[in-house]
Amino acid sequence: KAIFCSGASRSFSDEKACQGHKRLLLVYHSRTGLARQMADALETGARSVAEEMGIPPGMFSIVCKRASEATAADVLQAEGYLFCAPENLASISGEMKEFFDRSYYSCFESLGTPGDTRYTEVPLTLGRPFGLAIAAGSDGTGAARQIERICGGWRLQTVADTLIVRNGLTQTKENILAEKTLSEEAEARCKELGGLLAATLLL
Repeated sequence: KAIFCSGASRSFSDEKACQGHKRLLLVYHSRTGLARQMADALETGARSVAEEMGIPPGMFSIVCKRASEATAADVLQAEGYLFCAPENLASISGEMKEFFDRSYYSCFESLGTPGDTRYTEVPLTLGRPFGLAIAAGSDGTGAARQIERICGGWRLQTVADTLIVRNGLTQTKENILAEKTLSEEAEARCKELGGLLAATLLL
């Protein structure tokens, strides 16, 4: 079941028809709670900036979905993106990777006839803004590079350097599997990234 953040659970069909309406898609996966809290802060930051800019509710919406529920249609129907996931074993978490695996190629348009020298495939997401946040233990760069490369294939435009939130715990089995709590400092950074994405999308 899709989760629509900040009371945005109503149908978007009428809103989408409004000239200038912008939709932000936030896709996240969380295993021990940290990335979920980061996603909440990203959404809060984006919503707050939209309100500060005086954007009418019917002209901006945020769709927040777990990676297991997000689809290529969600990607294509949005004008901007926030991705948030943990790093597991120096890589993207499996659920987030599966979202990209099943969505990636459906976001391309074929131009011409396969086999023709002029045949090409163009990403339908070309030029759209995105922000990326990674929940990590001691590193996070492996997952960041993977998702950055995928977004590069979609020809998305980053609004800021990837935000990596490291929990700072000694990487024991017990610590890795334990529920995590987002610090106030990291929460503020997530809100800032969400706000920057919203501002970029709405300007």
